[in-house]
Amino acid sequence: LFDVGYAEATLAPLDAERCQLPPLEGEHGLNVPGETFLPGWRVTAEVIEPQAHRKSADEPSDSNTARFGYDNLGGRLSLRSRAPGDRFQPLGMAQAKKLQDFMVDSRVPRSWRDRVPLVVSPRGIAWVVGWRIADWARVTNDGDAMLKMTFESDDR
Repeated sequence: LFDVGYAEATLAPLDAERCQLPPLEGEHGLNVPGETFLPGWRVTAEVIEPQAHRKSADEPSDSNTARFGYDNLGGRLSLRSRAPGDRFQPLGMAQAKKLQDFMVDSRVPRSWRDRVPLVVSPRGIAWVVGWRIADWARVTNDGDAMLKMTFESDDR
């Protein structure tokens, strides 16, 4: 196996695993609020009422935790990998762009792109997990409920 990425080149046995993300097959509904267990992942979703926003905003965050405007999500959430024709409106952008272009621009390694989890609502892709949430899914008003979602590896 020879693979060239943005910052490295890999030379390994042919059966070596190139991506640390677990494979994600099909589409899976997410328990909101609650926990969802998928092969390799534990997803926690917590609805935070408006009066608790400030406390939650002060908590440390990482690339596997995101906060959304709960009402902006527009309904049931699911988790899947990318599909041909996917579009995504990254936080800070006025228009959507091809998910493929976002991944290239964000330097998501080619061998990872089919394994990056996507949180999807009826409005579209709300979060490219580990990279960015959608602009339309952000917390827009301190008076609205917020959804805090965290992804953790789970080796069950």
